[in-house]
Amino acid sequence: MIIKDLQIHRERIAGVVIFISLFVILLSMVGIRLLDVKVLNVEPVDRDLYTIVTDYGPVNVSKDDVLRIERTYSNAAITGTTVEQDRIYTTKGFIYISSLDPFIKTGTQFINSFDFEKGNPVWIRSYNSPRESLKSPTQRMNENLKAVQPFRYAIGTPSKHSSILFFVISLQYLALAIGGIALIVLVFPLRLEGPMPVRSLMQEDPEYCSAEDALGAVAK
Repeated sequence: MIIKDLQIHRERIAGVVIFISLFVILLSMVGIRLLDVKVLNVEPVDRDLYTIVTDYGPVNVSKDDVLRIERTYSNAAITGTTVEQDRIYTTKGFIYISSLDPFIKTGTQFINSFDFEKGNPVWIRSYNSPRESLKSPTQRMNENLKAVQPFRYAIGTPSKHSSILFFVISLQYLALAIGGIALIVLVFPLRLEGPMPVRSLMQEDPEYCSAEDALGAVAK
C-alpha cells in the first residue's frame, strides 16, 4: 500500500514538473521570437565594410569585426526546396544568410570578402602571432568558440535586450533539463527493493485474516 502511494505521488509530481517545463519552454520560445531582430538587407559600403540593415537600424561591419563563419551547404527543406544557410559571428552579433533571402548575392559577397579559404565549412579568424601559430587547429577552433559566446544574439539587437535574451535562453535550457529529468523519472520508475511487510498486510486485509481463521478452524 505504501509503495503504491509513493508511485502515485511520484507520477503526479513528475507530471506537474513536465507540464510546468513545457509551459516555460513555450513562453521562452515566444519571448525569443519577440526579441528576434530581422535583417532586411546587406549593403556594401567599401572594400572591407558592409552595412547590415535591421529592424532597429543599420549596423556597420568591417573585416576586423568578423570572428567566425559557418557554412551550411545546400540542404533540402521540408517543402523540397534546396536551401543554403550560413551564419556569421561578429563582435556586434551574428547574422543568418539564407539562399532564400533577397540579399543572398550581396550576402555571399560579404562572406567571400572575409573568408579567404573558400569552401571550408567553418572559417575562424586567425591572429598573426607566434603563439597562435604553435596551436593546433582544434585548439584554435575551441578558443574561437569561446570567443563568440558573448555575441550569441542577432546583429542589431539593442544592448538592453541582449541581457534579457540571454536570460530567456538560459531559462529555456533549464526547463529542458528539469523536464527531461522528470520524464526519465516518470518513464523509468524507481523500484523500492526490500522485504514486503507481510505481517502488516495480514493485519490490514480483513479477507486475508478471515481466510486464515477458516483454515485454522478446519485444521482443528
